[in-house]
Amino acid sequence: SSHAAAIASWAPSAAMARAASAATGRDEAFEVYFVGEIDVGELFPGVAPGEGLCVDYAAYAGPNWLKIAKEEGFVGQTQTANADAGGTHVFNHPIDFHFFATSLEDWPQLHIQVLKLDAVGRIETVSYGAASLPNLPGYLELVCRTWTPISASALDEARAAHAGGAPGPLLATRTEILANKMPEERTRMVTKSSGIVRIQLDTIFRNAAVHKINLPHR
Repeated sequence: SSHAAAIASWAPSAAMARAASAATGRDEAFEVYFVGEIDVGELFPGVAPGEGLCVDYAAYAGPNWLKIAKEEGFVGQTQTANADAGGTHVFNHPIDFHFFATSLEDWPQLHIQVLKLDAVGRIETVSYGAASLPNLPGYLELVCRTWTPISASALDEARAAHAGGAPGPLLATRTEILANKMPEERTRMVTKSSGIVRIQLDTIFRNAAVHKINLPHR
């Protein structure tokens, strides 16, 4: 599976990280590696037969987290998937994010924007969501619940409901809203619940003991 392929790719990435660590004097730096896949999307309303969904994503972390790859390794987009008979959109899109950290503040998050491709080729935003990446080593399935901004205009909402169209606007950038960097703007937004995206991840810690990070037993 693509999940297994992503895990298999860990070895060369780890070798690159060790080389970067040695070059920057960070042999004992705390490292976190997330590897897995954006699995499926479920329960998205308003998706007609013949329309597909994809997920545009980005790994976000605070300034104390050093990304061990080029920036394009931390952003991406799944393929467009039509729903199966049960209404599930299967993505199986591999992801892997590798960080050095000098602080646990601003733990990494996954920011997602769900997009819809309709039957005539138009692309519209369906919803947004954010999920904190696992803070313990091992396997975990994340469930990212998404939401849709509602337009302040009742006419615009009615038009979108019946004829399609973009949801209401974000009042700041996607990163600022999903990372809660603009709480005043976020509280001004009116939203409604949308579907969920399931993410499967294996999390690997390195040098946690060196930094006296106590890991509870699962």
